[in-house]
Amino acid sequence: MSRSHVATPAELSSLRDLELVAKTTVEGLRQGLHRSPFHGYSAEFSQYRHYRPGDDLKYVDWKAFARTDRLYTRQFRETTNLSALFVVDASRSMAFEGKFRLAQAVTAVLATLVIDQGDAAGLLAVHAHGSAADARAPSATYLPARSGHHHLTLLLAGIARLVPDASASIVEGMARAGRLLTRRGLVVVVSDFYDDAEALVEMRRLSRMGHDVVIIQALAAQELSLAVEGAAELVDAETGRTLVVQPDAARAAYTERVRAWLDGFASAAGREGLDHALVTTDEPLERALRRFLVARRGAA
Repeated sequence: MSRSHVATPAELSSLRDLELVAKTTVEGLRQGLHRSPFHGYSAEFSQYRHYRPGDDLKYVDWKAFARTDRLYTRQFRETTNLSALFVVDASRSMAFEGKFRLAQAVTAVLATLVIDQGDAAGLLAVHAHGSAADARAPSATYLPARSGHHHLTLLLAGIARLVPDASASIVEGMARAGRLLTRRGLVVVVSDFYDDAEALVEMRRLSRMGHDVVIIQALAAQELSLAVEGAAELVDAETGRTLVVQPDAARAAYTERVRAWLDGFASAAGREGLDHALVTTDEPLERALRRFLVARRGAA
């Protein structure tokens, strides 16, 4: 399967100069781009400490010894490979007007960046309510985070096969992610976040477990502006409830409430220290992701 099945070559190539790095300390097994909580001898200088018998002499700072007549050992902070899990909302609300296709493309592009930079990426999408005791229940699509381009092919195929017909919300997806993850890493949650209050609770919990949580909010352009002509019957994709509206009469109040909701959600995420990016179907994906990745790199 080629990468273009879930993201265009232009979307991938335009972002190749950027990286999706962890902003918080992660745990890993190999050297990479990201800070580890464990001290050792590697490429990134951390601090000095007094020499102890048995320390490797090549890490002694002889210039400091010449100045102070005391032996100091240079310590370095180990760097590790990132393990990223992409949690994708496959609930019915994501089926509206290209929104799920956008979520798939976002996940494919960011997962490709992660694996291309030598890190590991995995996928989780919950389809139906499963046993709370079994995070690996068959009611979910789950690919553990691995590296390598063979795994990327499998990952992109898994993303492409997802269908937005799930009865479970993104909240259950994040709860399962918390049970699956055995070490600290990056959790990228892709959703419309209509369950915003409950979702924030789960994201706060993941963050307090030590994970670096990133929020990608995917919405259709029509959801932002009620871009419908004439009388319309709106159907709640999750509950089946219907509402007949006159869009021209409701548009101004609707748009104002949607903007207030988006601003409130982004502010709440910021207070929790979570990075938030809004992507919409009417903006080129590479532009939205570049804006987010550049801002994240600057804040790291």
